[in-house]
Amino acid sequence: MTERRAFLDTWKFFVVAALPGFLSNFWVILRSPGFLTTQDFIEWAVLTSSLVLLCCLSQLGIKPGYMQEVTDKGINNRYSALTSSICILSVTGLLAGVSLLCLFKALSYFQVWSNTKVLFGLPIFCLTANLYVIFQTDMRIRQKAKELAKLSIMQTMLSLIIFEIMLASEFDFLLSVFLSSGISNGIICILLYFSLSIPTKWNIDLIFLKKALKIGSFFLFSLLCRYASDSIVFSSFKWIASETVGGYLGVSIKLCEPISILYVSAIQMAWGSHVYGWIKNSINDLPNLSTWASKILLYGFLLGNAVAILMWFFLFEDLSFFNLLPFVVMILSRIIAFGVLSTVGYGQTIERSYINGFKVNFMELVITIVLVPLSLANFHWSVCLLICGVLPWISVMRVYLHSTAVIEFRKFQHKSNPTTNTF
Repeated sequence: MTERRAFLDTWKFFVVAALPGFLSNFWVILRSPGFLTTQDFIEWAVLTSSLVLLCCLSQLGIKPGYMQEVTDKGINNRYSALTSSICILSVTGLLAGVSLLCLFKALSYFQVWSNTKVLFGLPIFCLTANLYVIFQTDMRIRQKAKELAKLSIMQTMLSLIIFEIMLASEFDFLLSVFLSSGISNGIICILLYFSLSIPTKWNIDLIFLKKALKIGSFFLFSLLCRYASDSIVFSSFKWIASETVGGYLGVSIKLCEPISILYVSAIQMAWGSHVYGWIKNSINDLPNLSTWASKILLYGFLLGNAVAILMWFFLFEDLSFFNLLPFVVMILSRIIAFGVLSTVGYGQTIERSYINGFKVNFMELVITIVLVPLSLANFHWSVCLLICGVLPWISVMRVYLHSTAVIEFRKFQHKSNPTTNTF
């Protein structure tokens, strides 16, 4: 019960921290109908999924490696790992933003991409997003949930203020969205840097980087496959389906984003804050804790539909919710499955190896690449929605079975040699 109470307390702090983001997201979507057409929403979705994909790639899988390093060596001996991560992720984040700018510029040259103004904010967005991730990870591993919640609130308020200033100055709407987020993230990172009392002498810890990249490589590849699958889905609806169908998907993504921010991400962050400690101190109860946290996530499906209906009523009442509902259900299915993958994937964390997760997500990506464009081009779009909604849950089941097998194998080892701490 102590572990569950601690988890709920941490989740509560992350929910509080995410609440301003939820309200901010709602406000941005509330402002969007006056600036964007229905078809613009699918470009917004494609751009967002591409940013997530490239930012993930640019982070090189350092995040789990850093958390493991701090767990092994202790908080007071983390500074060389932290400064190394900051240096590397700054460079890779900037490169990711510039790469996306060039890619979408090329697409606009071939007249398959419309909004080019937003592209100039991408380098700043990717750079500061990478820095924010490593600072956020550092606070999570140090159990600084309260401080992280306060900083999240501050970041959200800054982002909204900058967003409104840019709109008032007649900046492009999507440019205002991404650039305001990038600038506010940058301000928070500067404040965090000066608050950590990092030693003035910086050095690149090559031993840490080698270890972190080894630990995180398959974690990185696994996430890349997950995000690439989303990009394939959104891009297929952008370039294969009709503009009306693509527009429905784009609007539905915006209707489902708040539940992802306020509910699913908060649970994932709370899980990440506790799972390393649970493995170390109460591993026998880990399967029960996993099941319990997964059930909480499943309730998010009903909550997500309620939030989507509420937002539709206020913002998109001119569109038929009957037409939007299949897209909303599919998006929520993918969001909840992504959350559950975190809570059932503890077997990989125990093994300190993410090879199995990579194999599972890679198989899903291959199936997505084949079936989604094919079904969308040759059958009714509802067939494609069914495929997109079900595929992630097959991956969830495979990861769950792997984690169960890991626990059973460790228990067998412990019974065979009780004097050995197999965990």
